[in-house]
Amino acid sequence: MQAGIASWFDSGAFMPHGICLLWQPGLLALHVATDALIGLSYYSIPVALVYFVWRRRDVAFGWVFRLFAAFILACGTTHFFNIWTLWTPDYGLEGLVKAATAAVSVLTAVALWALMPRALALPSPAQLAAANAALQREIAERRAAEERYAGFFNNLAEGLFVIAVRPDGRFALDTINPAHARATGLDPERVGGRLVEDALPAEAATVVLRHYAACVAAGTPIDYEETLDLPVGRRVWHTVLVPVRDGSGRIVQLLGSGRDVTDRKRLQEDLVQASKLATLGTLSAGIAHEMSQPLNVIRIWTENAIARLRDGTLDRQRLEQLLALIAGQTERMGRIIDHMRSFSRRDDRGAVLFDPAACIRSAIGLVRNQYTVENVTVTCDLPEAAGDAASLVRGRPVQLEQVLLNLLSNARDAIHHRGPGGGSIDVTYRIDADEGTAVIAVCDDGGGIPEAILSRIFDPFFTTKEVGQGTGLGLSIGYGIVEAMRGRIEARNVDRGDGQRGVRFTITLPVTRPSSQDAELAHA
Repeated sequence: MQAGIASWFDSGAFMPHGICLLWQPGLLALHVATDALIGLSYYSIPVALVYFVWRRRDVAFGWVFRLFAAFILACGTTHFFNIWTLWTPDYGLEGLVKAATAAVSVLTAVALWALMPRALALPSPAQLAAANAALQREIAERRAAEERYAGFFNNLAEGLFVIAVRPDGRFALDTINPAHARATGLDPERVGGRLVEDALPAEAATVVLRHYAACVAAGTPIDYEETLDLPVGRRVWHTVLVPVRDGSGRIVQLLGSGRDVTDRKRLQEDLVQASKLATLGTLSAGIAHEMSQPLNVIRIWTENAIARLRDGTLDRQRLEQLLALIAGQTERMGRIIDHMRSFSRRDDRGAVLFDPAACIRSAIGLVRNQYTVENVTVTCDLPEAAGDAASLVRGRPVQLEQVLLNLLSNARDAIHHRGPGGGSIDVTYRIDADEGTAVIAVCDDGGGIPEAILSRIFDPFFTTKEVGQGTGLGLSIGYGIVEAMRGRIEARNVDRGDGQRGVRFTITLPVTRPSSQDAELAHA
């Protein structure tokens, strides 16, 4: 077998192919020229294919081009062997070349048919042109949308800003619009892309980062008011934050708007202060009566002491008793004066955690004696658990006391307007553990409010009193105070059960679970 195969490569046993052409020069030249041109062309085509694939590394099915290059190169080699065997009968070697060419040809054919469905799925030039045209339209639309967004963002009078939420949970100030830059005094070029704690003053950064974290934790838009010290000074801002999610649902940005409400807050504080002073005015008679009682006691005991001193009957024990009584009465007056001073003082503090029950006791303590003289009974029902950490609310205690005093004053006026005979005011307080709220109710038997106007009583400057007896701002301001504490105040007519009708005002405030530090401050 091996000898037979070896004989294939014995060129001496065969005749060159030129003999078959009878060594005719013209015919030999034709075969040599055509085979040479075909071979050279076949050798050039693979080089072009390999060069194309090398330069276009993104071309699909690049391996097929390389397979075709090998196939065409093998075919070209067979044509050069046709020239060689015209004079040299190396038919065995030529057969091996053809066998290799056949193998590559079969492999290329199989691969081509296997690849045919995927190749047919490739878009045609017309489809590519249509896709490119659609892509260009989409790009143009997006650019137009970006230009509209940029125009909206840069020209809106409302202050806008974008906060980037990094994967590690930190917040960076992405960009701010010109309106926000003017309002805050921040330079967009200097703060853009920087971490919030690096872009803002330390105190302001601490405040805003707490709200940013709360928005991300909630996953929903939030709005709030905050007081910040920025390059323009100390200002009050009403801020709205909206979270933006990526395709996976992760919050990657916070879109914010900030409005400077410093002037509005100042006006509101002025109205609240004016309302407090007006409330004090209505209580002046009762306060005078409250002050006159300890003064009368001091005067009577002092006159008694002077008389005994003149008679020489004032002993040491009696003198100590007298001085202790005077000290107690002056302490009582001092508490009243301190309460009036703190109540009338402008409250510039922010919201704190406090116990509503303390405000109820304080408000009732101011008016109870005066109302008793006017034949108006004030009863108060406070639960034993009032004052614990589970009943704290966030806000300004003096303002809640102001709301209660206004409700008590209105209830007394309604009782007097109903007619002689006096009446009663019931104040109740409870904690709704299921709803997480503190509920305060003030109910009178003053005859109620006509249903036609009941829905308007919280409107500014609306009053049912005679001209000169009310400003129409008390309930409106009270409504704003309760709303600022994220609570609500409602009014409804009720039947008292004793044949009397009246109005029940209900204040509902959300209970806040305090930290240990907040609880200590609230009780202090």
